[in-house]
Amino acid sequence: MRICPSILMNLLVGLAFLPSHARASDIPERDSLPVINETAGSIRFDLYQGYFIVVHGSIGGLKNLNFFLDTGTTPSVVDARIAKNIGLPTEKSIRIAVLGGRAEGQEAHLSSIELGPLKQSNLHVITTDLSFFQKFFPVRIDAIVGMDVLGQGPFVIDYSARVIRFGPAPLLPVSVPLRLDQGMAVFEVEIDHAPVHLVFDTGAGSIILFNPVTPRDPEVKDAALLAPKRIGDFESKQVRLHTLRLGPEEFRQKSALMTGSPKPSQLDYDGLMSPAALGISQVSVDLKGGRMTFSR
Repeated sequence: MRICPSILMNLLVGLAFLPSHARASDIPERDSLPVINETAGSIRFDLYQGYFIVVHGSIGGLKNLNFFLDTGTTPSVVDARIAKNIGLPTEKSIRIAVLGGRAEGQEAHLSSIELGPLKQSNLHVITTDLSFFQKFFPVRIDAIVGMDVLGQGPFVIDYSARVIRFGPAPLLPVSVPLRLDQGMAVFEVEIDHAPVHLVFDTGAGSIILFNPVTPRDPEVKDAALLAPKRIGDFESKQVRLHTLRLGPEEFRQKSALMTGSPKPSQLDYDGLMSPAALGISQVSVDLKGGRMTFSR
């Protein structure tokens, strides 16, 4: 299976906004959760820093693991510690393209993974060290569950209720077409009246654009350059988008990060879009139907 070059990109976007001295003790445990009734087709999640979705799931015989749900990653990723714990045989070492450099990992096939109503067997995954998450969030991440698992059928992410619903999606007010590109959902956006293609990325804490993205550069706003020393660090500048149009809906004066593309010759999109960064409260994705709908 081809490894998508954007794997792990999304991890970097939100982390780039945190001060370098931030630690888990500096960050609230989680946003308050409303009381809701769960059904067989839904699963509750914890939300950190307004965008970082964590649910409980199982891998093999290990229960109550923490999964980071990330539509901008494919294939899914298992922490090396968990892989060792369950005796997961690895197949070959690989280098993963990320913003700011490369990460080391290994390919493997997972016997089973479960989260809520979703169950999948013999799943192709990557194993790598995910311990760096604990430097930024007060939760240990055991796996990153990507679109290869989430995209089995339509699903709705309800940020206001902190729940993901699987199955037929309700018709939300705004609808835009999407296409599948290397396992990820890509759709067209207009930024300052120029068309670009962005990946739907719930793992991002911001909009991120690969330079160049528009005929004219967006306004630079207090850009800070980060040396690519490790995962989570990459050279970028903060920019101001005057207008961003997603279908008939227009967003004004939104911040974004602009950076170089890790593999420009192999990517057929121009960046990553965070629904949380746009203030979207509910979003549904139907890969088979080629449609994303949302409400603010």
